Amino acid sequence: MSDTGALDVAKAFEECVFRRFGAPSLIRHDREPRFMSEVFQAFAELMQSSSRATLSYRPQANGQQERSVKTMVQTVRVYVEDPLQADWDDIAEKLVHAINNSRDTTRRETPFYLVHGWDAQSTLKAMTSTIKRDPAGSADAKQWRREANRQREIALQLAKRIPTSREGSAS
Repeated sequence: MSDTGALDVAKAFEECVFRRFGAPSLIRHDREPRFMSEVFQAFAELMQSSSRATLSYRPQANGQQERSVKTMVQTVRVYVEDPLQADWDDIAEKLVHAINNSRDTTRRETPFYLVHGWDAQSTLKAMTSTIKRDPAGSADAKQWRREANRQREIALQLAKRIPTSREGSAS
């Protein structure tokens, strides 16, 4: 987005944030000129959102966002280190989904839960729907890990029952 202007950023914000989640009460940014522009400020005012920039000499004030960007960059970097998987842009949404459904060590919840108020149902959990669900949710990390490992074992057992394409073509 380096060659885009403030109007383009406002349009992208409207499409990707406002339409999905509604108007935020606060937009915190890192003094990016496009967010500081009159166009974006007028857009924020139209949404009845306040816009606050972090201190220019203290980027750590926007630590949550800095950490999110760092995690995403690390995730993409690990994926594209394999020369056969240089299609990172095709799987970017899957990476974002994985990050949004990973427990945050600070908040002890997933970003998905913090936005929506419920946990996203994983495909693993959907496949193993016979497992009892804890309606209160589990805050205990060890219990959550045991449950995830148990679901993984069930999924592996189910996967063993599915014939592979090689087995199917041998007959």
